[in-house]
Amino acid sequence: MVARRLFALLLVATSACVASAGCAVDADSDEGEYDETQAGDGATTEDELVAERQLNGSELPAKTLSLTFDDGPGRRTAELADYLAEKGVKGAFFINGSKVAGRQGAVDKIVGRGHLLANHTHNHKQLTALSATSIVKEIADTDAIIAAAQPEGPWVVRAPFGAWNAGVARAINATAMKKYVGSVFWDEGGALTANAAADWDCWGKGVSVQRCGDLYLKEIRAKKRGIVLMHDIHDKTVDMVKYILPTLIAEGYKFTALEEVPSVKRAIQSVPANDEQCQSATLGRPVDENVCVQSRSNQRWSRCVDGEWVGSTGPTDTKCIKRYPL
Repeated sequence: MVARRLFALLLVATSACVASAGCAVDADSDEGEYDETQAGDGATTEDELVAERQLNGSELPAKTLSLTFDDGPGRRTAELADYLAEKGVKGAFFINGSKVAGRQGAVDKIVGRGHLLANHTHNHKQLTALSATSIVKEIADTDAIIAAAQPEGPWVVRAPFGAWNAGVARAINATAMKKYVGSVFWDEGGALTANAAADWDCWGKGVSVQRCGDLYLKEIRAKKRGIVLMHDIHDKTVDMVKYILPTLIAEGYKFTALEEVPSVKRAIQSVPANDEQCQSATLGRPVDENVCVQSRSNQRWSRCVDGEWVGSTGPTDTKCIKRYPL
C-alpha cells in the first residue's frame, strides 16, 4: 500500500465520480468487517503511480502556455522577471539554492514581480541517485531560501534532469518537506531536434538565439499548449525570451501561472490538511477519517484510518461514515 503522503507529490487526475458529482453515499447500518489484507485505495505499482502523476500542461486550453525557468538565479534573472511582468506574464523560477549567494536581489525580484519561486534542489544533483537523507537535504536547503522569500507558498518542486520516482517522493514525504507537490515536468523545451529546441543544448552547440527561438516557436505551434522549459542561468535565454514572447503574444497565445495549470493546481489542492486525512488517488483529493472509497484501479474498497488506507468491505463496512463508489 502506498502511503498517503506519496500522493501529495504524485498526483492523479480527478475521477469521473467527482466530475459527475453526487456519487457520495451516506453510511448505512449494514453489518460487515473489513479485511486489512486487501489492497488499499489506488493500489497499483509504484512505477504506474509515477507515470500517472507527471505534472504537465496537457490539459491547458489551446494556445495557452506556462513559462518555467530552471537553474537560476543567473546574472540576468532580475531583468527577465521585470520583462515578463511588463508583458503581463507570470513565470515560475525553479531555483538552485547554491546559486543564490550574491543574487538574493534576483530572488526578491522574482517574488516582488508576482512570479512563483519554486524548488529545483540545492546543488542540481540527480535525486534518484541519492540516499533518502541527501534527497531531503537537497530540497530542504533550498526550501529555507524559498520560505524566507515566499512564506505562504505554494510549494512546488521540479527534479533536476526530470529524474523522479516513488522512492524520491517517499523520502520527501517522510519529512516536513512533504508540503511540496511535483515533480513538475514540461511539454516544450526538452530536446534539440529539427522541430524543437532545448535552450541549454542550443548554447552548447553554437545555435543562434534566433534559430533556437524559432525552434521553440515551431514546437509550441505544433503542440499548441503546455509548460515550457527554459533556463535563466544562461544570458542567451533571456535574449531568446525577448525574441519569442512578442511573437507568441501577437499570435494570440495566453500565459498562465504554473500554479493555475490544472495538474499542478489539483496537486496543490490535494495536500491533506492534517495527519488524520488520507489522499485518495481515485478522487484526486483528501478525505477524512473513516471515509470509504472504491479504487478506480482495482475496484476494491478502502477506508481511511489514522491517515492510512486499510482494506474495507465497502457497502457492508459499518465503520464507513461516507462511501464513494465508482
